[in-house]
Amino acid sequence: MRIYKCSTFQPTFDFEKFFITKGCSIIAGIDEAGRGALSGPLYVGLVVYKDEFIFDPAEQILDLIDDSKRLSPNKRNKLLGLVEKYSQFALTEIISHRIIDKENVNRATEYALLKLLKRIPVKPDLILMDGNFNFDVGIPVVPLRKGDSVSISIASASIIAKVKRDRLVEKFELLYPGYGLDRNKGYGTLEHRRAIMKLGPSPIHRKTYKPLSDMLNQSLYEDQ
Repeated sequence: MRIYKCSTFQPTFDFEKFFITKGCSIIAGIDEAGRGALSGPLYVGLVVYKDEFIFDPAEQILDLIDDSKRLSPNKRNKLLGLVEKYSQFALTEIISHRIIDKENVNRATEYALLKLLKRIPVKPDLILMDGNFNFDVGIPVVPLRKGDSVSISIASASIIAKVKRDRLVEKFELLYPGYGLDRNKGYGTLEHRRAIMKLGPSPIHRKTYKPLSDMLNQSLYEDQ
C-alpha cells in the first residue's frame, strides 16, 4: 500500500476530494488515542462526512478542526459536538489494556477497526488512516503520515477518540488514585512513572509496555 505524504500540516478535505474523484463516495477517517499510554484502553475513532459536505463544508469545520494533540481540552470538547453535528457517522471503539497486552497495540487497532466496520450502517469505499498501517479489512486502507494534520476526516476521528478516552481515564483516577491519571491520561509522565515505582502497577496498567515490563522483570529477578 502506498503511503501518502503531504508537505502542509493544516487539515483539509484535499485527500477526500481526490479519492472522491476516483470513484470513492464514502470515505472513513480513522485515528486512535492512547496508543503510547502506559495504562488504560485504546480508543479508535471513525468519522465519515458526506461527499457534498466535503466539497462545501461548514466554515467551522474548516477553521477549527485540527490534530487533537494541538488542541486544548476545552477546544476538543467543543469540537466533539461539531464533529457529531456535521458528520454522517462518528463512532468510537474501545479496546482494553488486556487485549493490548495479550496481542499488541497494532493488533488491537486492527481489532477495533474491524468492530467499527461492523457497526457502521454503510460500508465505506475507502479508509484514510493516520500512521503506517497495512491492515487487511476488506476495504482499501490508505495510510497517511501525519494524517491527523492533513485530513479533516482523520483529525475529526482523532478528536472524538481523544475526548472520549480522556473522559474515561479521568474516572479511573477515582478507582486507582495516586497515579495522576486525571492529569496524565495514562501517559508516561515523570509523575506517573514515579507513582508506578512507588505504588507498583494498577490493574489497568499495560504490563508489556516499557518501563513497566522492565520494572516487573527487575522485581521478579530480585525476588529470586
